[in-house]
Amino acid sequence: MMIKVFPHGTGEGNKPTRYLVREDYPGRDINPPKVLRGDPTMASALIDSIDRRWKFTAGVLAWHPDDKVSEAREEEVMNAFEQVAFAGLEPDQRYILWMRHTHAGHHELHFVIPKVDLSSGKDFNAFPPGWQKDFGIFRDMFNRRENWARPDDPARAREVMPKNTDLFKVRLTRWGKEVSESDRDRAKEEIQARLKALADDGQIGNRQDLIEALKAMELTINRAGKDYISVKTPTGLKLRFKGAMFAENWKRTDKADLEESEDERKRKVVLMVKKMQGDFERMIGKRAACNGKRYPVKRIELADHEKLKLPKKDIANVADTDRRATSESAEEAGRGFPEAGGRFDRQNGQNRGPDGNDKLGITEIERYVLGSQKLVRELADILDEAE
Repeated sequence: MMIKVFPHGTGEGNKPTRYLVREDYPGRDINPPKVLRGDPTMASALIDSIDRRWKFTAGVLAWHPDDKVSEAREEEVMNAFEQVAFAGLEPDQRYILWMRHTHAGHHELHFVIPKVDLSSGKDFNAFPPGWQKDFGIFRDMFNRRENWARPDDPARAREVMPKNTDLFKVRLTRWGKEVSESDRDRAKEEIQARLKALADDGQIGNRQDLIEALKAMELTINRAGKDYISVKTPTGLKLRFKGAMFAENWKRTDKADLEESEDERKRKVVLMVKKMQGDFERMIGKRAACNGKRYPVKRIELADHEKLKLPKKDIANVADTDRRATSESAEEAGRGFPEAGGRFDRQNGQNRGPDGNDKLGITEIERYVLGSQKLVRELADILDEAE
């Protein structure tokens, strides 16, 4: 498994999502894209709501065609990835879209992250400068544990980069477009072939030998970076070479030196994974502390007198208790009501008994109304407790 973060991150929200969901792309009629988490429309809307220039981060987790990735492993990988990307954030503070692609002949999980903390509106970057170190721990832990192809595996290292590393040209080829070979492409291919032949013959054993070989070809060394070498040809072409052979720490190694027993390999893997799990947890804690300071969770603490306190009640006896309480409350509140057959004199606002004599004044009626209101409130409280 390898992780790639794409360089783009500006523009409208449908810019990263349209490519992920479109089904007219070559090969997707048989293997259509599938949404695993999030919603493309929601992700696009969140990106469009950001008024800053850099609005989203998009990238992919890609596996070798020989690697098998089950749905259970997908869930585990996405969970661990989000632990790293959103360490210290609550679920309602972030958003991510996950989509599965298999049309290119291997397993891919694409992700899109709007660059915003949803609770505060602040800019949020899950991949700050130096992100490769933290996500490298996540990647290496899974690759070692699941025995997936590793980009740092010396046995799989490509001494020279193949021609199909140009993403633009690869896409043109997938669409059935004819891609012509330029003078630069032919020059690079010829130089790389000559260097590889010298290495196979034992005349090149390290980077310094390689640089001397390039100079012997009448090439000018413009720059030698950590993992590349730039040269200039006598005709003025500027070429950049990448691959294991051009890295500063490259040394020619026989494949026999890389072989080891299966038992020894398994023992080393167990120790590595155990160490990486500890590194992973420490890294998560460090990122969580940093994000927690920048994006604090806002919680409202209620005073003790404002907190809801429910009375403890014996559920087994709740029905009998409520019936007794209802009966007693009704009896108490009903005491003193006018006797049966009484009536209310609308002219002077008085209650009269069956014989027509003054029985109660208006103040007495108000007392009965208040008593009835109290009874209603008590009944409502009893029903709430029963629920």
